[in-house]
Amino acid sequence: MFGLWRKPGNTAIAVAHARAVHQILDGSPKILEDPVVLGLLGQDAVERLRKDTGTAQKRARLRAHVVVRSRFAEDCLRDAVAQGVRQYVVLGAGLDTFAYRQPEWARDLQIFEVDLPASQAAKRQRIERSGIQIPPNLKFVPVDILTSSLEAGLRQAGLRFDQPVFFSCLGVLMYLPDDSVETIFRFAGKFASSSEIVFTFAPVEEKLEKGEARRFARVGLIAAFMGEPWLSRMDPDTLDARLGACGFTKFSLLTAEETRERYFLARSDGLPVPLSSGIARARI
Repeated sequence: MFGLWRKPGNTAIAVAHARAVHQILDGSPKILEDPVVLGLLGQDAVERLRKDTGTAQKRARLRAHVVVRSRFAEDCLRDAVAQGVRQYVVLGAGLDTFAYRQPEWARDLQIFEVDLPASQAAKRQRIERSGIQIPPNLKFVPVDILTSSLEAGLRQAGLRFDQPVFFSCLGVLMYLPDDSVETIFRFAGKFASSSEIVFTFAPVEEKLEKGEARRFARVGLIAAFMGEPWLSRMDPDTLDARLGACGFTKFSLLTAEETRERYFLARSDGLPVPLSSGIARARI
């Protein structure tokens, strides 16, 4: 068995704060248009974020990473939908808001949000409190994967195992031991052709530039302080072979150059490009 982080909420809320600050302080065009996250956090939290511009400036590169990873996953999902994929599984959904702001092209999707029961219950309380509508194509899958089966939970929720699936797994794998990461890859890699996964990971330090190594170390320390320490890192140079052994046939990393070309050329607000994204895409 494998599991998401054991405590509900800490890093998930921090990530939601980053997305909210992007809506409040960063210029247009937004990398990620996410007005829903403001409602999830609530007016008091939004006002505190609006006033804390010093922290926002210090965490600009981390914020850029957070919104880029969500935007990239959603861009890849749009491409998959255009190729006929109709199932979307969000592993470790946290306060992800795609289902509640989904564009027209996503209306035929079946969306499955997987998270710890306590985390999911807390999110649903936020949804109810804010008056956000739960779309009819969304299924909640409360699974503690350390004690329950992800496969059984998704099957019970209605996932079709004979059809292709798009998985997103953002800000999750670094909190899992390596054998649990392997289990996720093998699970996602057994679905039908055209299935894929977009995921983030913490690269091994020796593959990072000095500045990025310091940034990743700092973020890891913050996560540990929140009670959610990183348990695994990955070598980007060996990921292709590792994913190939799990059933995937195509693998790519989102590079800093591609990130700049995709999302930063039209920006004039000084939001920095993440130097090393730790964002990957694998397809079957």
